[in-house]
Amino acid sequence: MTQHRIQAAIIDLDGTMVDTLGDFVIVLRHTLSDMGFHPVEIERVGRGFVSLTVGKGTEDLLRRSMAHAWGLAPDDAEVLASLPEALKHYHGHYPAINGMHSDVFPGVAEGLQQLRALKLPLACLTNKPTAFAKQLLERKGLLPYFDHVFGGDAFERKKPDPLPLIKTCEALGASTAQTLMIGDSSNDAQAAGAAGCPVLLVTYGYNHGHPVAEVPALAHVARLDQVDWLMTLGR
Repeated sequence: MTQHRIQAAIIDLDGTMVDTLGDFVIVLRHTLSDMGFHPVEIERVGRGFVSLTVGKGTEDLLRRSMAHAWGLAPDDAEVLASLPEALKHYHGHYPAINGMHSDVFPGVAEGLQQLRALKLPLACLTNKPTAFAKQLLERKGLLPYFDHVFGGDAFERKKPDPLPLIKTCEALGASTAQTLMIGDSSNDAQAAGAAGCPVLLVTYGYNHGHPVAEVPALAHVARLDQVDWLMTLGR
């Protein structure tokens, strides 16, 4: 049971609510093709690679994808010089592809319904750009569950920095100690720990290729609709 009665919850998007790896792979391949990458280089950026890199924002994903395709380091000068053009192509392709190759994880919609039935204010906080996050949630029928949606461009810094969580708690009208962070990775846990939020982690997400069970959390759960929310929320 939590030390404090939970008054609100913040929920991550990619890897926590929606399996978006398929979307990322398709968008990245279109982006790299537009930039003149060789087909063999483009093929290197597959689902396995993306599962290790997604979660730290679009710029980081693009840097690592280009570096992987070229066989360079993510901070290589050629990679960094290509980033503005890559971002332009990526943002051009994403709205049409967003949600078309992704699926809501089992139990997510039911878990959100359970939290709403308990009158818990909810916010989605992701490193995905806000417009893309809202579009994806709407296409998957999840947007109505949320009082707020904040993306990686909503604040000065992204997760794992604690600032986005602190600002989101302010929007929800709850203290960080009374706001539960629900995510799938060490990225979410690190941000929550620094902000002072308790964290619950799902076991089916990405977590950069590492076992999420190794990340300290209030609980590790296989499905959001199988959580004992009354106990978890301290009610």
